[in-house]
Amino acid sequence: MSALSLDARLLRELRATAVHLLPGDFADALGVSRGQIAEALTRLRGAGFDIEEKPGLGCRLLASPDRLIADDLHAQFSDDSLAREILTFEETSSTNDVAARLGREGHAGGLAVFAERQTAGRGRFGRRWDSAAHSGLWFSLLLRPEFPVPLWPRLTTWAGVCVAAAVERATGLRAQVKWPNDILVGGKKVAGILTECSSDAARSMFAVVGIGLNVNHDAMPADIAHRAASLRQLTGRTLDRSALAAAILGELTARLPEVDAHFSTLLAEAARRSTILGNWIRLDAADISFEGRAESLDAEGNLLLRLADGTLRTMTAGEVSSQPAAVPAGD
Repeated sequence: MSALSLDARLLRELRATAVHLLPGDFADALGVSRGQIAEALTRLRGAGFDIEEKPGLGCRLLASPDRLIADDLHAQFSDDSLAREILTFEETSSTNDVAARLGREGHAGGLAVFAERQTAGRGRFGRRWDSAAHSGLWFSLLLRPEFPVPLWPRLTTWAGVCVAAAVERATGLRAQVKWPNDILVGGKKVAGILTECSSDAARSMFAVVGIGLNVNHDAMPADIAHRAASLRQLTGRTLDRSALAAAILGELTARLPEVDAHFSTLLAEAARRSTILGNWIRLDAADISFEGRAESLDAEGNLLLRLADGTLRTMTAGEVSSQPAAVPAGD
C-alpha cells in the first residue's frame, strides 16, 4: 500500500479504540504535531465523521458517514492490500470502464475504483446492472497478476469464493456461488462478478475484476425483485459498506496466491458453495442452449455438463437456469 495520508492514519487509530484518547496521544503515535492532529480532526468532521471530544478525556469516533471515502477505506484495508491505490467517485459510467481506461494508459495495477452510483453498470453479456446510489458496493480492481495470463480466467472463481466468504461472515447467512459468477443468499442474487482482460499500448496485459454487491437497498427494482435481493432485506439491518468492502478486499488479498499455487483449494470451496452441482440445468451459451446435469468443475473452474445422451461437455461460460423445460425420465 502506498503511504497513507494523515487522515487515513488518524482514522485507523480512531477505529482501533473505543475509548477516548487525547490529541497528544494521537500525535505521539503518528509522529506529528498536535496542531496537525487538530487540523486532521477538523477535516474528518467536515467529511461527516462524528468525533466526540471531551475536555481532559480526548477524542473518540462515534459514527462514520454512509459514504465511500478513500481515506476511510485505506484506514480499514491491510497494509498489504491489493488496493494500494483507491479512487472513489460519486458517480461514473462504470467502474470497470474507469479501471480499464487506466490500465490501457499504463497504470501499474493494485488499484481499486469505487463509485456510489454507476450510470452504465453492466454484468456479463453487457446486461444492465442496477447500481442505486449509496446502497451497494460497486467497485473494480485493476490487476497485473504475476502468474501466467492463461490462468487469469481463474480470477472469476477466486473473486466469487472471496465475496461469498466475506458476505457470509458479515451477515451470518449462508452465501452460495451460482456458476460462473453470481453470489446468492437465500436463493436470491446479491452480487455478481465481471472479469475483463485487455492490454495497454506496450501490449502488457492487465485484468479488471468488477464486483457489484447489493447491500442496503430497501427494495429491488420490480423486474428483478423475484430473483435478487439486498443484504439489508435479507438480514433486516443496515450494514457498514466500508467495513464490508474491507472484509472483501482482505479475502481477495489473502487468497490471490491460491489462484496460481493452490487453485484446487479455491475450486473445492466453489464446489462446496455451488447452487447447481448435481442438479439438472439449462445452460444458454451464445446462440445455443444445453440441458444436462451439472456434474463437476474441471481443473480450471469450467463446468462439466453431462447431457441426456451421456456426452460430457466442458462449458466455459453461459447463463444457467435450474428449471429446464423437461427432465429426462429416470433423473
